Amino acid sequence: MEKKEENITVAVRIRPLNERELKSTAEIAWEKKGNNIIKEIKGTREFPFDRVYDPSTQTSQLFNDLASQVISKCMEGYNGCIFCYGQTGSGKTFTMHGAKKFPGIVPQAIEAIFSHIQQAVQKEFLIRCSYIEIYNESINDLLNTNSLNLQLAEDRRNGIKIVGVTEEVCTSPNQVQSLLILGETHKNIASTSFNQRSSRAHSIFRVIVESKNSFGKTDLSVAALNLIDLAGSESANVHTSTASTTRTREMKYINRSLLTLSTVIMRLSDAKSTTPIPYRDSKLTRLLQPALEGDSKVNIICNISPCAITYEETLSTLKFAQRAKKIKQTIGRNHVIDSKALIIKYQQEIILLQQKLREMEQRLEQEVNTQVSEEVTHQLIILQEEKEKADARLENLLQEKIQLQKELERYKSFIIHPENVKSSKMSNTEPDDFDLISCRKSIEYLHKMRDEVNRPSIGFRQIVESRNEKYEKIKPKESLLTEHIDMIQDMLNCDEPFEGFSGDEKRNSRDCHVDCFKIIEEQDRIIQTLERALGDKDEEILILKDELTLCRNNLATLQRNIKKK
Repeated sequence: MEKKEENITVAVRIRPLNERELKSTAEIAWEKKGNNIIKEIKGTREFPFDRVYDPSTQTSQLFNDLASQVISKCMEGYNGCIFCYGQTGSGKTFTMHGAKKFPGIVPQAIEAIFSHIQQAVQKEFLIRCSYIEIYNESINDLLNTNSLNLQLAEDRRNGIKIVGVTEEVCTSPNQVQSLLILGETHKNIASTSFNQRSSRAHSIFRVIVESKNSFGKTDLSVAALNLIDLAGSESANVHTSTASTTRTREMKYINRSLLTLSTVIMRLSDAKSTTPIPYRDSKLTRLLQPALEGDSKVNIICNISPCAITYEETLSTLKFAQRAKKIKQTIGRNHVIDSKALIIKYQQEIILLQQKLREMEQRLEQEVNTQVSEEVTHQLIILQEEKEKADARLENLLQEKIQLQKELERYKSFIIHPENVKSSKMSNTEPDDFDLISCRKSIEYLHKMRDEVNRPSIGFRQIVESRNEKYEKIKPKESLLTEHIDMIQDMLNCDEPFEGFSGDEKRNSRDCHVDCFKIIEEQDRIIQTLERALGDKDEEILILKDELTLCRNNLATLQRNIKKK
């Protein structure tokens, strides 16, 4: 593991005067000199640091100069830690979290992390986030209000860890921002003499970055980025006599933890000192122990006020920063060679779930095939039954059609076709010898005959004899129009009235015409009725044939599906 020794990076940010300082008559006590020195205006004290920022500097400039380096290292597998130190009201929270139009280091760090992920096309990442505060030496989970007074434990592999803290896996900047907003609503904030909204606890937003190569040799690393907004140090004399017991108790715990931090920094800055370092004297220094001992790339931003009113507090902050600047660290990349990283566990879980999914799909496919086979068999039975019923119905209709055809032919045989008459010997011919075409021709001819009978120039006998000549070979059965052909002819030619066949009435040729054509019209009506009935049966047969064809097609489709399965 490659390691490099370097000093902690320390920067000082001078905030603008606030409303209370502007109203006072106090003078400006501190000013920036160049890019790296802050000095007294009326004194000789000077403090050199890595960078010094005047009141006009935007937080984005601090991020580019200081925090972006830590983020880059963190994405490569190195732990990182950025925290703001200073008295109450010096602008620490503004620097870390910012305002609506002026994002602080924390939101900018989130965007930078996901920007790195977007550009690292050869790697896979997993991001976990937690948010806690140390209030009156009690560690509280800001993402879960039920998790209070959490305990610390030492892990040989992962350093100091918080037992039971909530860690959310995030896949986008918006998810992380949502966690920040949720945590901010649970923070302990109160009004003090310095500002309206003062943090009464140390807050730590922690991002765990796990990464591994997507291709080739597995290169797994796990890095932690701690973004810390410390509560401000306070002097007891700045509180009024009306200060509540709660505020006083909060101030006592804040100052104690910050004093412990100063002591730890002071002893770490003295490389020759053999005095034990009191990490365990406060929860804050216990959590920061791995970072301060060299586990992390550490950047400290000290926030100060330039006003002479807070001269002593500013001087104390600058001395703290001066001591921190002397600390040397040797940090290394966090390679992970076991499977304890969450990204590995998730990938193993994914592989396991994919295996279970394939097994489930196979079981489902078998179950579906069984159900389909049973369903196909059931449908085949139903279709076979429907086919048999359809065949039976079709057979019945065919028989009915044959009977109707016979009945129709029988009635058609009653019609005389003069054009088909060849001889008068047709009494032995059965009605079934006539076909439908002949019947229709006979009907047409009888209509013509009816028109011709009205003209005296053509004899009825001639018409009948002409018909008999056409039917000479088949010898149709004689009808009423041929039984008394001679008598009918005489009646048609007679101008005088004569007795009818029954002998009880007088009739003339016109009446005979009417009787003959009544017989013909009645036969036409019967034939038309039978033709319509026959047409209806033909239509039913066609419908049944279509249904039978559909059943056969469905049966063939199901048989093919069974073969495929």
